[in-house]
Order: sequence, then C-alpha cells, then structure tokens
Amino acid sequence: MMFKTLHKISLAAVLVACAVAASVADAAKPETPSVVVLGIDGMDPLLLRQYVDRGRMPHFKRLMDEGWYSPLGTSVPPQSPVAWANFITGMDAGGHGIFDFIHRDPKTYMPLFSAAEVSDPEKVLRIGDWVIPISKGETVNLRKGVAFWQVLDAHDVPYNIFRVPSNFPPVESKQKTLSGMGTPDLLGTYGTFSFYTDDPLWKEIDVSGGEVYLVKVEGHNVQTELVGPANSLRRDRPKLTVPMRIDVDPENDTAFFKVGNHRFILRSGEWSDWVRLEFSVMGPFKKLRGIVQFHLRSISPHLELYATAINLDPFAPALPISTPSGYAAELARQIGPYFTQGMPEDTKAYEHGMLTEDEFVTQVQMVMAEHWRMLDAVLDEYDGGLLFFYVSSIDQSSHMLWRNPGQSASSDTSSTPVEDHIESLYVEVDSMLAVVQSRIPKDAVLIVMSDHGFAPYSKRFHLNTWLYRNGYLALIRPDEIERHPLLGNVFWRRTKAYGLGINGLYLNVLGREAKGIVRAGAEYDSLVDEISRKLLGERDPETGEPIITSVDKRSEVYHGDEAANAPDLIVGYNRGYRCSDESALGSLTTEVLGPNLGKWGADHCIDHNLVPGILLANRAITVDDPDLKDLPTTFLALFGIAPHPQMRGRKILATDPSVGAASAELNTKGATQ
Repeated sequence: MMFKTLHKISLAAVLVACAVAASVADAAKPETPSVVVLGIDGMDPLLLRQYVDRGRMPHFKRLMDEGWYSPLGTSVPPQSPVAWANFITGMDAGGHGIFDFIHRDPKTYMPLFSAAEVSDPEKVLRIGDWVIPISKGETVNLRKGVAFWQVLDAHDVPYNIFRVPSNFPPVESKQKTLSGMGTPDLLGTYGTFSFYTDDPLWKEIDVSGGEVYLVKVEGHNVQTELVGPANSLRRDRPKLTVPMRIDVDPENDTAFFKVGNHRFILRSGEWSDWVRLEFSVMGPFKKLRGIVQFHLRSISPHLELYATAINLDPFAPALPISTPSGYAAELARQIGPYFTQGMPEDTKAYEHGMLTEDEFVTQVQMVMAEHWRMLDAVLDEYDGGLLFFYVSSIDQSSHMLWRNPGQSASSDTSSTPVEDHIESLYVEVDSMLAVVQSRIPKDAVLIVMSDHGFAPYSKRFHLNTWLYRNGYLALIRPDEIERHPLLGNVFWRRTKAYGLGINGLYLNVLGREAKGIVRAGAEYDSLVDEISRKLLGERDPETGEPIITSVDKRSEVYHGDEAANAPDLIVGYNRGYRCSDESALGSLTTEVLGPNLGKWGADHCIDHNLVPGILLANRAITVDDPDLKDLPTTFLALFGIAPHPQMRGRKILATDPSVGAASAELNTKGATQ
C-alpha cells in the first residue's frame, strides 16, 4: 500500500516537474506575432470614402479613425495579375515578369498568356490511337521571384495564404496556400460556360467565354451531353463528355436532371448545388474530375439552361491548386465543394445575355456566401503568424454593374438599381472586417488593402488603328481592316510599332522581333519619344479631354532581369477611357475612338496614378506614399525578418504599436484623400 502511495506521489512529482519545465520553455520561446491581411480586389478609395461618409461602413470608419488610412500606390499598369505579383514579390514587373494579362512572342507576334503555362508530356508512347505519356507534363507559374511567404518559411513563421491571385500553380511552400485568380477551369481556360437551349436564335450570337449547344426537346425529353476537356491520351484529342438527360415538366415549370450518376430537380429560376463529374480518359483506369453548377433559366417557351465553367474538383484536382496538395480537399471537407476557378463571377455569360442582371447578381451573392464559409474555416484554425484572405467580388461586380451615361445594362430590367449592388458589397465587406476583428488576437496587426481602384469606362480607344492611321503600322490589305484578328493583316516589313495586351505598345525592333525594322539606339529612342508625344496629345473630339494621360518608357518604370521582355511603352488612359478589346488582341477597326456600349462599364487598366488602391491598418503608416511593393518588406519586418534582396519596397508600418499613437496627423491626411 505504501509502495503504491509512493509511486503515485513520485508520478505526480514527475508530471508537475514536466509541466513546470514545459511552462518555462514556453515562456522562453518568443511568441509568434499575429498579422492578418484582408485583401479586397478592386476596392476604390473614392467609393470607400463615399460609403463611409454615408454611414454605411461603420467598421471601416472606426479603423480609419482609430488606426491609419491611405491610398495605396498600384502597379504599372494597374492590371490585377501585375498588381498582385508586385504584392507577392516586392518587385515591379521588371523583376517578376508579369506585364499584362497578355504577353507576345517576338518570333511570331502571337499573344501568350502571361501568368502560367501548362505543357503536355515531352515523351509519349504511341500505340494505335492511344498516346501514352511516359514523362510528366508540367504546370509552370511564370511569375519570377520569391514570394514573401517563402521567406517566412525559412524562418519557421506559420502562415495561410488564401486565394492570393498570381499564384497558380502555388509556389513551393511548407504551409497552407490555395491558388486564386489565374487558376483555370478543367478545360484549361479562364472560364468557359455552357448554355443549352432549343431556341435557334441563340446560335446566331457571337459568344466569347462560352459555348451554346442547340438541343431538341422531344416528348418533353432532352438527350445531350456536358462537354469537358480534350482527351490528351487519344491521337485526335476528342472532347470528353458526360451524358446529360433533361425531362421537362411544363405544367409544373420544373425539370428533372440526370447528369452522369447524379439526379436532381430544378424549378425555373433555381440554381443547383455543385454536381460532381467524372470524365473517363482511359476507361476505369484514368478519370478527370470536375464540378459544375446549373441554373435553369426557363422551360417555356424555350428551354434555357446555363452551366458554369467546369471547375477543378477540390476533392481531387487535376492540376495543383494548393500546398500541401491535400489542403484543397481538406477545405472541401470542411465547407463542401467550392469554386476553384480563379474568377468565378461569370462576367462573360452576363455580357452575352446568358445570365440576366439579377441572375449575375445572384451568382455574385453565391460567391460571397462561399467567401464567408471560407473565412469562417480559416479563422477557426488561425493561431498566430500571417493570415492573408482574398475577396474577389467587388472587382468583378464593379466591372459589370457600373453604369455610364448612354450605357444599357441589358434588355431586361433589374429589380434593384445596380449602384445599390456595388454599395451592398462594400457594406458586406464591412461586416467581414467586423468578424475578422472579433476573432483575431487583440494585439494582432490588422491590414486591409486593395490592389487598385476603379474608374468609369465610357469610350474605347483602338490603339492599333491609331498606329495605322499615324503611319506606324502597315496593312497588307487595307480594304480588309476589320477582318483579321491577331495582327493577321499586318505588313511587318513596313511596320514600326504595334499593340498587344491592354496597355502594351511594342516597337518592331530589328534583331528582336522576327521581322523587325527599327534599329536600336538613336532611331529607337527618337521613335519612342515621338509616339509618346503624339499619344499624350490625343483629345476626345466631343469633350476636348485628353484620352491618354501617361505613357511610360519601360526603362523608367521597370527594374530587373525581366525588363527586357516588357512592352517598350506602357499606355495609361484617362478616367473614362481604355484600350479596346479588339486592339488588345491585335485587331483593327475603322474608328480610333468609339463608345463603350457593352455591359463592362468600369475598369482600372488605365493611368496607374488615377486608380490607387486602399490601405488601412491598426499600426501607424510611416510614409506619405505607400505602395504595393512595400507590403512584403513590411510583413517580414513585423516578424523581425530582413527583406529578401530582390525586394524593392520599404517598411511602411510601425512595428511598435505605440508609435504614432499620440499623433493622427498622417492618418487624417490619408483619410481625406
């Protein structure tokens, strides 16, 4: 009995000693700071101030009043992939190499996607009609440089980088990251929707970003298929499909669906839950998995069915979208299937009329509801270190719901004024800020930022047509000026300059371009100056306003090894103007300047000085002109880490919470801009 008692006392003593030792060790170990960053794509300082002043955003107002606020310098040009690459690396585009949504191959003059590249296996075995890979294909993130969280890795600082754009595929990381804007759908595109109808009039519409499938309703039944990616294991690369049957019930305004092995019922006007798909690549041996949502627009007088882009299935993604690779599935088990495509709000379907304005707004609300579930999940597990959380919907909604004089939204009438939809999203993000503030440590550093602001887009400038009219670009067949996309009608041996991408202007340089004629040195310098001067002199004939307010030489705004691949000039448009889509993809038109009559009513791909982002923090902002490139250096400084040598930014927040507490001079200055 005494032995047992002594044994218990001895064991208790050991446990107490261990607990004391652990407590001492914990006390000796420095506590990891908490830094939480809310990244809101496209939040505009002018709209933010307007809604704050109306009393619609009390939590932003409180952070402005008690913390610090300033406009935030954006990238050159202020395009999302460029801006977020600046944010990630602390470099400008001359370092990370992302200059536009679209780059060009100087050997072919053809456009290239700038952010990522997916290549087929180099080594294959061909057996009959089969093409069997014996080496792996590659998915390559084309952004150069070191991401700031990779520096945190080297110092064992915990983090979660949640859906930051310009990070597909995710760079090698030890901790949790999920890719965002730039992540393709299962077809390898930035989003290709499907639209099924028995109304032949839809087939007459020229649709980009989607496919229209004409179906027959026979005996209240439709037999069709959901079209997926090409089968890369077959020589002729046929499209993979999943069978789809629709039984319509006009009397009850409903339809019964059988898609693959899934069955569900929709009433007209309803959206489906996520439907998981399996595409058989090689019988039972290899399958590609995706997810899709359906919206049954109508049954009568015609069937109209919208299907989202086929997203990568987060439970089994066909391409890498997270680190570790299983994190995407772990999140899906917590919140259910979710959009993996980088820009889920379907602006193209709305633009072409496959979604009405109300239907597009409903989809935006669905995406925001998904953001809420994701935010709840990441906050549940947050325990110090750096947390970055991204919100997309303000950007996409501002593009589509901002109206300019004379601009028609759609043939249908929205039930709510469109301006209210944009305001409601700002108000919802205000609620998100409140939730974040309530669930992070009291001593956490809190930062709210956006990559750029917004401006109206009323008129389209056709840069390549301007170059043609001013003698810098020659055509093979001038009488076919509007018939050839991708610069297909250009007479290169007589062309000095051309445009590709939204803001890029290239000279046709001898020895660099395949058929270049402009000599480096004095001729190049003189031509750059001449074109810049003429562009800055362009005026809107109706108003006298300048169309272009900045033209930057790459040598003046870019630094680093990638600067040699940049456009020679970066064209910055005035508020109200932007490069036309036609010109961005190498087409010419008969007019230089024309009205923007589309539903894409606002933009930010203009003069970077005119569309800054926003920066709010509960620590003092220590400079007058904070910039996106400053944030990586600042994040590292908050953890006591020196910046990576590549980073060009400054530390712009006080690491000591008491700094600036006695003076709000800078805060007041920033908040009134």
